[in-house]
This record gives sequence, structure tokens and C-alpha cells, in this order.
Amino acid sequence: MERKPFESMSVEELWRLHTVVNDILAARLVAKKEELERRLGLLNREDKPPHRHA
Repeated sequence: MERKPFESMSVEELWRLHTVVNDILAARLVAKKEELERRLGLLNREDKPPHRHA
């Protein structure tokens, strides 16, 4: 995608840029959420005492 000042971009170009940025941010957000959930799972496992069979 060609880099131009926003002021010189058409509405269609701005909307396309918005869509691209939105998709990138959505993917990053999903990846970050998955990483945080993984880390939370590890923390939750560490908080529980070892399970013993009687």
C-alpha cells in the first residue's frame, strides 16, 4: 500500500486503510488474549496443592 498523507487520500483509500489496521489489531488482540489465558492457566496450576491419592 502506497504511503500518502491522510489528507490526500480518498474515502475509499481511507476505508481500506481502516480495514487493514482493524484486521491487524484484531489479530494482535486475539494473540495477546490467548497468551494471557495460557499464563493464567499456569498460575492457577501453581496455586493448587498437588493432588494426592489416598
